[in-house]
Amino acid sequence: MFEHGMAESLSDCVNIKDIDSEVLGEMLRFMYTGSAPNLERMADELLAAADKYQLERLKVMCEQSLCLSLTNETACETLILADLHSAEHLKTQSTEFINLHANEVMETEGWKVLVKEHPPLLEQVFKALATQQTPPIILNQPPRKRPRQY
Repeated sequence: MFEHGMAESLSDCVNIKDIDSEVLGEMLRFMYTGSAPNLERMADELLAAADKYQLERLKVMCEQSLCLSLTNETACETLILADLHSAEHLKTQSTEFINLHANEVMETEGWKVLVKEHPPLLEQVFKALATQQTPPIILNQPPRKRPRQY
């Protein structure tokens, strides 16, 4: 880019318009130092940047931070973000969180967005929930006897 007479080589400037300048600064700080002091505050945006620029270590750090900050209100949007950026660990954790707190999560705006705009993802959540359920009671089977206690 800087060697072939491109606009960037002539101006010594690269315009990156799809990442907020503060997020870009944090990403560059990570690239030079290996740390991201503001990770918790911008983990969702850093995850997107790390995915786009293939910074796997930063992506893992973002996933861990987002897993620790899951709430009823954020679980669905975090699941959507994880799916969008192929963050499998975060996707699994978000799905498990949603299943553990289903009644509360289903009352949130994020749930409405998940239902309306992401049906395939909702299907995955339901499949995960179904596999976690206990087997159904078989009808017409006599109840098990309790052992006598002496």
